[in-house]
Amino acid sequence: MAVELPALGEHRVIVNLPGYTVEELLPACEILCQEGFTTWALPIDRVGDLPALRAAFGRRARIAVSGVTQPADVRRAAAAGAVFAASNLLAPRLVKAVPDFPLILAGLTPTELRTGLDAGAAAVQVFPAEAFTAEYAKTLPGVLGNPPLIATGRLTRSRASAWLESGAVGVWPEGIFADQLAVDLFLDELRGEIQSWRLSD
Repeated sequence: MAVELPALGEHRVIVNLPGYTVEELLPACEILCQEGFTTWALPIDRVGDLPALRAAFGRRARIAVSGVTQPADVRRAAAAGAVFAASNLLAPRLVKAVPDFPLILAGLTPTELRTGLDAGAAAVQVFPAEAFTAEYAKTLPGVLGNPPLIATGRLTRSRASAWLESGAVGVWPEGIFADQLAVDLFLDELRGEIQSWRLSD
């Protein structure tokens, strides 16, 4: 039986944190929390930053690790306190690297996505989701039996909304704001960009 995927927050949008130091990111992360975007992701090569972010935000944020490719990556993510780990590959062997730890696998076709689910993934991500039309987004969740499905990639707001309306549990855009906005002296522009991703409002 698959481990359950944690809730993805009020807006069901996973935010990739830009590549700045934890200290530099703290003000931007506070804005994210205030606006209800509380599920964040760090790449596996930055897993060492995760404990400091957890210490700063506690239960206010859910922090995941992306880009895992090896069982050792999954173990590192779990040990650092990630809420889940995600791979951009269909790699069923990763699922059992850490018992009872949620892992997301990727796929493109219905067969690949079903293979990930059957392997015990907590969810599967359609990657890259921009490869498909809005019409495909409307039909795929139903074809698969409406499992925990996440659309990942270079998504526009309208395309991301289409996935959520079709039954996806979340969307994972490649970037919902320019990295520089996270370290600007004034964060009004960041807040405005973030607010535009309130897709279910």
